[in-house]
Amino acid sequence: MAGLTDPGYFSNERLEVAALVPAAARSILDVGCGAGRLGRHLKETLAGRRVTGIEREPAMAAEARSVLDEVLVADLETVGQPFPHESFDCIIFADVLEHLVHPEELLRSFRPMLRPGGCVVCSIPNIRHYSAILTLLVRGWVYEEYGLFDRTHLRFFSLRGMQSMLQSAGYTIDLVRPRIVASKKARLLTAPFRRQVEEFLALQYLLRALPR
Repeated sequence: MAGLTDPGYFSNERLEVAALVPAAARSILDVGCGAGRLGRHLKETLAGRRVTGIEREPAMAAEARSVLDEVLVADLETVGQPFPHESFDCIIFADVLEHLVHPEELLRSFRPMLRPGGCVVCSIPNIRHYSAILTLLVRGWVYEEYGLFDRTHLRFFSLRGMQSMLQSAGYTIDLVRPRIVASKKARLLTAPFRRQVEEFLALQYLLRALPR
């Protein structure tokens, strides 16, 4: 899947995503794994972890196979439920859901693959980031190669929409963490009102959720 801010997404370790994966998770599914850098980091962090990937692009999947335990080449819109029930302690959707026509259905269909006590970790772009608002004011909606207006994005979310999607798919949200990306000037101007304006400074949200 294409990345939010970095055209080299396929080779990005996504350390901020890895930080939300519970230490107890031993079997992990990375959905849209790219070249497998996140999964490799998770395996290196804790010996004995097994990381499986799903990737649409065959070339990236081939690269991921050199560092992950298993990689399935599949289109997420048609993959169904590709692994047995209770296969994973954690399923990662890192900048994937916004590329799908029906992300809620994917979250729902993958839920039975979690073991008791398992969780999903999601990273989702925030369309309410101040840069998106300024872009709309200055030049309107123009698709780009990557970023908030990535031409491959099919869905656009604010924090409320992210939470609603996860809840409707049968999850209880356990943790919400903003990834703040803002200029020094914007940080200084909004510092006294940080809590009130946080969503306008968050380029992405990282969410962890548990199946109900």
